[in-house]
Amino acid sequence: MADKNPVHETAEKVGAQKETSPKNPSTFSSAGKVGKQFNPDGAVGQVGEEIGGPFSKDGAVGSQFDASKGGVAGTVEKAVDGPSQSKK
Repeated sequence: MADKNPVHETAEKVGAQKETSPKNPSTFSSAGKVGKQFNPDGAVGQVGEEIGGPFSKDGAVGSQFDASKGGVAGTVEKAVDGPSQSKK
C-alpha cells in the first residue's frame, strides 16, 4: 500500500473482508441504494451541483464525495469494498 494513512489502511482491511462485488454492491458504496444518492447525479449530489462553487463535484467540499478518490467517500468506498475502490 502506497497510502500510509492509518484510516485508509484500516478501511482497506475491512473492505477486503466484505462479500460485495460490483454486481452485489454494499448499500453505502457508490453503486448502492444510499451511496449512489451522493454521486453528482444523485439526489444529494445534485444539490451541490446546483449550488456550485465549493459544493460542485470539483469543489473543495464536493470533491470529497467522489468515491474514486481518497476523500471521505473514497475512504467509505474502501471500507465497504465499493466498485470505485475494489481491488478484487
